[in-house]
Amino acid sequence: MYCKPARFALPGLFIALTAFTGGCGKKAAGPAPRYAVVRFENLTGDVALEWTARAASDLLSQSLARALDGPLLARPAVSRLGLSLGARPSAVPGISTELAAAQAAGATHVITGYIEKTAAGLRISGAERDLASGTTVRSVVAMAPDPLNAMDRLAKAFSDKAAPSGIRNEQALRLYFTSRETDTQSAVSALEQAVTAEPDFGDAWVALAEGQRALGDNAAAAKTIATARLRKLDDLNLAYLDFLSDALNGDQGPGRLEAMKRISELSPGDTVLLRSLAQGETAEGRFEAAAASWKKLTEVLPDDADARNQLGYTLAWNGNYQGAVEAMKTYGLLRPAEPNPLDSLGDIHFMYRKFPEAAAAYLQASAKAPAFQGGGDLYKAAWAKFRAGDKPGADALFEQFRKAREKGGGFALLAADWLCRTGRRKEAAAELRAALDAANPAEKPAIYDELAIFDLLSGDRIAAAKDAAAAGPPTTPGSFIVRFCTLPSASAAEWVTRADRTLPDPKAAPVRALAVGYALLLDGKRQEAVPVWKELSEKSQGNDFSIREIYPRLRGEQPKITQPPDPASVNPFAPVLDPS
Repeated sequence: MYCKPARFALPGLFIALTAFTGGCGKKAAGPAPRYAVVRFENLTGDVALEWTARAASDLLSQSLARALDGPLLARPAVSRLGLSLGARPSAVPGISTELAAAQAAGATHVITGYIEKTAAGLRISGAERDLASGTTVRSVVAMAPDPLNAMDRLAKAFSDKAAPSGIRNEQALRLYFTSRETDTQSAVSALEQAVTAEPDFGDAWVALAEGQRALGDNAAAAKTIATARLRKLDDLNLAYLDFLSDALNGDQGPGRLEAMKRISELSPGDTVLLRSLAQGETAEGRFEAAAASWKKLTEVLPDDADARNQLGYTLAWNGNYQGAVEAMKTYGLLRPAEPNPLDSLGDIHFMYRKFPEAAAAYLQASAKAPAFQGGGDLYKAAWAKFRAGDKPGADALFEQFRKAREKGGGFALLAADWLCRTGRRKEAAAELRAALDAANPAEKPAIYDELAIFDLLSGDRIAAAKDAAAAGPPTTPGSFIVRFCTLPSASAAEWVTRADRTLPDPKAAPVRALAVGYALLLDGKRQEAVPVWKELSEKSQGNDFSIREIYPRLRGEQPKITQPPDPASVNPFAPVLDPS
C-alpha cells in the first residue's frame, strides 16, 4: 500500500553515495523490466532495528512506484503470495523467502539489500538483479543518521524521480512494520499504538481493521473503519476500508468487486489483486469488465499465458468472437509446443457454432499431445463433427477416444451419454446396464442416476423410480435432483410444493429451483418450465452457460453461447433437450 505524500520538507543530511557495478553498461533492449522489492536484511546486530528491514523494502516500493523504467509490483502483491507460503520469522533472509513470490507476481527484476550500522548512522545498500540472467544490474548505497532519511536517500539513489515516504513518525512506522511479522493478537496491539502515535497513518488503520476481523471481532473492525474514515487518508486506503466494510457486511457481489476495482486502479502494480478482480468479474458474468482486467494483466505481464487464455474466454463470453480468436492465437505464440492454446481455440469456435473450425483445432491439439486430457480433444472433435452434420466422422473420432480413455475405467457414462445425445437412447441404456456388472460400488450410483434419466425420457416413470432407488440415498445436489424428478407425475404447482417441502432450507433455493425446472421438463410440461428456466438463467453464475442454454432452447431460439463439450465429466441432465 502507498502512504500519503510527504507533508514535511526533508532536512539536509548526508548525501547518498551511488556506485554501479562494473560491466553493467546499458540495459538490453526489449520489454520493460517488471520490478519487485523483496525484504531487506538487518545486518546491524541490533534487534531493535529489525523493523527497518521490512520498512526499507516497503517504503522503497512506495517511493519508486512511478519512478523506474518499468512497472513496480506493489508490495501487497508480493506479500499476499508470501502469506500463502506460510508465516516466516523476521530474521529469515527476504531474498530466499520472497523471491518465489516476486516471480509468481510477474517480476523480472528484484531489488534487495541490507542495512548496517556505522559511526555516522545507518548505511543501506541496495541492488537490482535481473532474474533471467542472474546478474546484478546496479548497486546503490545511502547513509543517514536515522532510518527514514536513509531510506529516502536510497530511493533517490535508484531514481531521481523517487518520492519521499509519506509518514515521518518513526515510532508509528516501527510499530506498523513490527506488526507485519508477529502473531495477529500482538499485531493488533501494536497497530492500535501506531494509529495513536500517527492518526493519519492509513496503512496502519487498514491493517488494524484486517487484524480485528481476523480475530473475529467484527464490531471492533467496524468501529476502526468508522474512526479511520474521519482521518486524512489517501484514496487507496479509503478504498481498502470500503472493501473491508463490504466484507464485514457479507457482501460478496458487485459492491466487493467495485471496491476491488478501485484498489486495483490505485495500485496498478498489484498483479495478484488484478488477477483476483478479473476472476471475480468473470464469475459474476461481468465479461466486458473481466476482459478489460485480463487485458491489463497481459499488458503488465505480456508472457503470462494463463492471462491470455482467460482473456480469450471472457472476450468470447462477451460476444467478441474475433477478439477471442486473436487472443487464443497470441496465447499459442507464447506456448507453441503445448496443446492447450489449440484446445482453447477450439472451444471459442465451438461456442460460436463454428463446428468445422472447432473440430480442426481440437484435432491439431490432439496431434500435438494425444494424452492431453486423457485424449479429450478427440471427444471434443467428435462432438464438433456431429454438430457439423458429419455423424460417421463423429462416431469414428469417438471410437478413437474410446480406445484412448476406456483403459482407465469409468467410461460407460461418457459412452452412454454420447449414444443418447446422438439419437440412440436404447443403445445408451443397454451400454449402462451392461456396465453395471463390472462397475465398482462407487461408480454404480451415477450409472443408476443416468439410467433413471433415460427411463424418464422414455416415459417409464416406474422404471425410473426403481433405478433411482437402486442408486441409494442422494449424496450430491445432482443426485438429489434425479431422485426428485422420479416422483409421480404432478401439476406444476405440486412440483413446487414438493420441492419446498423436501428442501425447506432457504439456502437450498437454487437446488429447489433446478429440481423443479428439470422435473417439469421430464414430466412433459415444457410450457410450465419456461418461466422457471427464465429465472434460473437470470440468476445463474456468470459463466454457467449450461444452465443458460436451456431457456432460449425452450423458446425455440439459438443460445448466445454453446457450451463446449467436457471430456472430464458427464451432466446426467444434458440429454433432456437433445434428440432421442
